[in-house]
Amino acid sequence: METPTIEQAGLQRRRFLALRRKEREEHRLNLLNACLSDFERAARIRQWADWVSSTIQDEPEIARLVEWAKGNAAQLEAKSSAAMSRMGLKELFPDVDDLHDPLGDPAPKHPWGL
Repeated sequence: METPTIEQAGLQRRRFLALRRKEREEHRLNLLNACLSDFERAARIRQWADWVSSTIQDEPEIARLVEWAKGNAAQLEAKSSAAMSRMGLKELFPDVDDLHDPLGDPAPKHPWGL
Protein backbone atom coordinates (compact mmCIF):
# COMPACT_ATOMS: atom_id res chain seq x y z
CA MET A 1 0.00 0.00 0.00
CA GLU A 2 1.33 3.40 -0.95
CA THR A 3 1.95 6.11 1.56
CA PRO A 4 -0.24 9.13 0.77
CA THR A 5 1.50 12.22 -0.52
CA ILE A 6 1.51 15.40 1.54
CA GLU A 7 -1.23 16.78 -0.70
CA GLN A 8 -3.36 13.65 -0.31
CA ALA A 9 -2.88 13.65 3.46
CA GLY A 10 -3.85 17.33 3.59
CA LEU A 11 -6.96 16.67 1.54
CA GLN A 12 -7.89 13.73 3.77
CA ARG A 13 -7.51 15.98 6.81
CA ARG A 14 -9.67 18.69 5.22
CA ARG A 15 -12.37 16.13 4.37
CA PHE A 16 -12.26 14.85 7.94
CA LEU A 17 -12.65 18.43 9.25
CA ALA A 18 -15.55 19.03 6.84
CA LEU A 19 -17.28 15.89 8.12
CA ARG A 20 -16.77 16.95 11.73
CA ARG A 21 -18.13 20.47 10.94
CA LYS A 22 -21.21 18.88 9.36
CA GLU A 23 -21.76 16.67 12.43
CA ARG A 24 -21.31 19.64 14.76
CA GLU A 25 -23.80 21.67 12.75
CA GLU A 26 -26.34 18.85 13.09
CA HIS A 27 -25.84 18.84 16.86
CA ARG A 28 -26.23 22.62 16.94
CA LEU A 29 -29.49 22.42 14.98
CA ASN A 30 -30.82 19.61 17.19
CA LEU A 31 -30.12 21.71 20.28
CA LEU A 32 -31.76 24.77 18.76
CA ASN A 33 -34.82 22.77 17.68
CA ALA A 34 -35.22 21.26 21.14
CA CYS A 35 -34.93 24.67 22.80
CA LEU A 36 -37.35 26.26 20.33
CA SER A 37 -39.86 23.48 20.77
CA ASP A 38 -39.92 23.96 24.56
CA PHE A 39 -39.87 27.76 24.22
CA GLU A 40 -42.71 27.82 21.68
CA ARG A 41 -44.84 25.47 23.79
CA ALA A 42 -44.23 27.59 26.90
CA ALA A 43 -45.10 30.76 24.96
CA ARG A 44 -48.32 29.18 23.65
CA ILE A 45 -49.27 28.09 27.17
CA ARG A 46 -48.66 31.60 28.54
CA GLN A 47 -50.63 33.16 25.68
CA TRP A 48 -53.52 30.78 26.30
CA ALA A 49 -53.38 31.41 30.06
CA ASP A 50 -53.53 35.18 29.50
CA TRP A 51 -56.50 34.79 27.17
CA VAL A 52 -58.36 32.51 29.58
CA SER A 53 -57.63 34.80 32.53
CA SER A 54 -59.02 37.80 30.68
CA THR A 55 -62.20 36.08 29.48
CA ILE A 56 -63.20 33.92 32.44
CA GLN A 57 -62.79 35.50 35.85
CA ASP A 58 -65.04 33.97 38.52
CA GLU A 59 -64.43 30.25 38.20
CA PRO A 60 -61.92 28.88 40.74
CA GLU A 61 -61.37 25.63 38.82
CA ILE A 62 -60.32 27.54 35.73
CA ALA A 63 -58.07 29.77 37.82
CA ARG A 64 -56.36 26.65 39.19
CA LEU A 65 -56.02 25.27 35.67
CA VAL A 66 -54.39 28.50 34.53
CA GLU A 67 -51.96 28.49 37.46
CA TRP A 68 -51.07 24.87 36.77
CA ALA A 69 -50.52 25.67 33.07
CA LYS A 70 -48.24 28.60 33.96
CA GLY A 71 -46.25 26.27 36.20
CA ASN A 72 -45.98 23.84 33.30
CA ALA A 73 -44.66 26.66 31.09
CA ALA A 74 -42.05 27.53 33.71
CA GLN A 75 -40.97 23.88 33.83
CA LEU A 76 -40.56 23.80 30.06
CA GLU A 77 -38.41 26.93 30.18
CA ALA A 78 -36.28 25.47 32.97
CA LYS A 79 -35.91 22.21 31.03
CA SER A 80 -34.75 24.13 27.96
CA SER A 81 -32.24 26.08 30.01
CA ALA A 82 -30.92 22.91 31.66
CA ALA A 83 -30.64 21.19 28.27
CA MET A 84 -28.43 24.00 27.03
CA SER A 85 -26.19 23.61 30.06
CA ARG A 86 -25.82 19.87 29.55
CA MET A 87 -25.25 19.97 25.81
CA GLY A 88 -21.62 21.06 26.03
CA LEU A 89 -22.00 24.46 24.46
CA LYS A 90 -18.25 25.07 24.69
CA GLU A 91 -17.77 22.08 22.41
CA LEU A 92 -20.51 23.17 20.02
CA PHE A 93 -19.52 26.85 20.05
CA PRO A 94 -15.81 27.01 20.94
CA ASP A 95 -13.89 30.27 21.36
CA VAL A 96 -11.36 29.02 18.82
CA ASP A 97 -12.77 26.78 16.11
CA ASP A 98 -10.37 23.88 15.72
CA LEU A 99 -12.47 22.57 12.81
CA HIS A 100 -12.09 25.74 10.74
CA ASP A 101 -10.64 25.27 7.26
CA PRO A 102 -9.41 28.57 5.81
CA LEU A 103 -9.73 27.06 2.33
CA GLY A 104 -13.38 26.15 2.83
CA ASP A 105 -14.89 22.72 2.28
CA PRO A 106 -12.91 20.50 -0.03
CA ALA A 107 -14.36 19.21 -3.26
CA PRO A 108 -16.11 15.83 -3.05
CA LYS A 109 -14.05 12.73 -3.80
CA HIS A 110 -15.81 12.38 -7.16
CA PRO A 111 -17.19 15.13 -9.40
CA TRP A 112 -20.68 13.63 -9.06
CA GLY A 113 -20.54 14.02 -5.25
CA LEU A 114 -19.93 10.46 -4.08
